Amino acid sequence: MLENVKIAMNFFLLFFLSSVLIPCAVLAQTTATLDMNGLTGVLAKNRGKVIAINFFATWCPPCRIEIQELARAADEYAGRDIVFIGLSVGETPKVVAPFVKNMGIRYHVYMASRDITDAYRVSSIPHNAFYSRNGLLIISEPGVIDGNTLKLVINKLLEH
Repeated sequence: MLENVKIAMNFFLLFFLSSVLIPCAVLAQTTATLDMNGLTGVLAKNRGKVIAINFFATWCPPCRIEIQELARAADEYAGRDIVFIGLSVGETPKVVAPFVKNMGIRYHVYMASRDITDAYRVSSIPHNAFYSRNGLLIISEPGVIDGNTLKLVINKLLEH
C-alpha cells in the first residue's frame, strides 16, 4: 500500500512539474519588457552573430504569417551564428505568452518598450531589423519579409 502511495505521489509530482512549472518557466522568458538599455545589452552579448529582430503584434495578420517564416528560419538556422528576437509592440505578457506557445516560437520574445520602437522608427508592423556580425544595423524596414528573402538576407549576413 505504501509503495502505491509513493508511485502515485511521484506521478503527481512529475505531472505537476511537466504541465505547470516547466511551461511557466519557458513562458517566463517571453514576458519580460525590454527597453533600449536591455536591447543594447542583448546586442552586445551577441556581437559576432547575425541578429534578426522582428517587431510584431499578436492581432496583426501579416505578422502571424511572417512569424511562421521566422520560426521556421530559427529552427533551420539553429546552431549557426544567428539570433532571432521577437519584440511585441503595445501588448501585454498575458496576451503574448500564449501566442508564443501557440505559434511554436522558440526564440526569445519580449515586450518592446516605447524607447525601442522610437529608436527603430517603428511606425507600422511588422517591422524587421538585421544586424551584421560586427554589430552594424544593416536593415531596419517596415513590411512583411517572405521566406525566400529572409533566407537570402540571413545567408548574405552569415557570409560576411
